[in-house]
Amino acid sequence: MSARLVVPPVGLPVPLAAAIAKAKADGAGLDAEIELDVRGVAGEVEHELERALIEQTWRVTLDRFPDAIKLAMPPVIAVDYVKFYDAEGALQTLDPQDYYVDNVSEPGYLLPAPGRSWPATANRANAVEVQYRCGYGPDHAAVPAQIQSYILGRIEAKYLPAALKNAEFLGGLLDRFKVYG
Repeated sequence: MSARLVVPPVGLPVPLAAAIAKAKADGAGLDAEIELDVRGVAGEVEHELERALIEQTWRVTLDRFPDAIKLAMPPVIAVDYVKFYDAEGALQTLDPQDYYVDNVSEPGYLLPAPGRSWPATANRANAVEVQYRCGYGPDHAAVPAQIQSYILGRIEAKYLPAALKNAEFLGGLLDRFKVYG
């Protein structure tokens, strides 16, 4: 199984104005640099938590259908499609009624719908492809406050080294959001 990001997040997990204020850089012409730093810290947070902050699209490819397909980087918003090469080698799109999206579990899973089973696939690499969207939403509005506080604290620590001594507590803000599995 391989999972890869196909559409990265567009929005920011914190308001840019809040990050600029934390950096005490208002009017300093550092907006683009601070935005890049926010995206960098957000990437670190996503990697550490194994969780998507802002809506993004991922694609999972597999050689065949397993019992359940893991949908990494919760929360899962929606499955866009499930495509597969059938036993004759023709590309098919699975009807959404044929599968169930478990977006309550973290990570999420894709399973056959009750009373159904996965179809047979061609004996080839990457016979199954699942594309899905995940994240809290399109912008910072739905990102949990603790995660936003962590990101803003990291920005403050970068631009105001004196704030670094107060940054020791930041890691604890993320603890409850770590995905295991």
